[in-house]
Amino acid sequence: MSRNLNTEISNYALLIFLGAIWAASFVAIKFSNLIFNPIEVGFYRTFIGSIFLFLAVKFRGGSISLFSENTRIYSLVGLLNASIPFTLLPYGLITLPSNIGVIILSANPFFALVLAHFFTLDEKLSFRKIIGSIIGFSGVVFAVGVEIFVSDWDSLISALAIYVGASSYVISNLIIRRISHLPSDMVTMNTLFWGSIWLLPLVLIYGNFQNIEFSYIPVFAIIYLGVIPTGLAFSLRQVLIRNAGSTFMMQVGYIIPIFGVFYGWLFLNEKVGYSLIISVLLVVMGIGISRIRVPIKE
Repeated sequence: MSRNLNTEISNYALLIFLGAIWAASFVAIKFSNLIFNPIEVGFYRTFIGSIFLFLAVKFRGGSISLFSENTRIYSLVGLLNASIPFTLLPYGLITLPSNIGVIILSANPFFALVLAHFFTLDEKLSFRKIIGSIIGFSGVVFAVGVEIFVSDWDSLISALAIYVGASSYVISNLIIRRISHLPSDMVTMNTLFWGSIWLLPLVLIYGNFQNIEFSYIPVFAIIYLGVIPTGLAFSLRQVLIRNAGSTFMMQVGYIIPIFGVFYGWLFLNEKVGYSLIISVLLVVMGIGISRIRVPIKE
């Protein structure tokens, strides 16, 4: 009983940690967009992340196998988990503020619940999960506010770009379960390597290599995106999927906006009112309801 409780606490701690890291990535993307276009942001983030994990795997003495029996899975996950979202999110955040981006991202658990119901054996939909998701999503709305509606065509396209990118994460979570038994840093390194390959032709065509600007904040933001929320956090993400399942991991979408609002207050002087406190309570309640285990009477 104690071991199960410790495991559950560890899973929640890791979930919150990932939420904090990925929320900061929205701020980093906004800074990166100052001098890099979305394709450049996606490529540099993916490439830096793959190099970081290559060094991590070599440091621990792991084997480097970029071409193996799992290459097709690595390639597909790299496309869905890196190339597509890492490009579409910066594109959407050119027009939309970061708080709109995180509220769109928070819709992920709904999509994850539906896909997991049909494509997994151990993560079926239940009334309790649906109610918990609705409560958690309500908390997100309180956190970000009611300003989630777009008012023009450009904003609509940007919102759709963020949603497609976020949905791509959900699909990749289900696929990555097939290789979740492998070392997390090696899997993430391989998927990011293939993500870079997918984006390489695009960055060669659309990258700005002639009028190169240099600014410390955007460059530092790109390095942060590659190392922390990509290289490190994506490896931890695989560990969480292996331990608790993809539906549990996707509940990070409820936590990201909470930290996103905090970072907005910290770095952008945005106001924090009672809505943030209410949102925290609703998010915790929603996650708790969706994850509580009801004993089955025999």
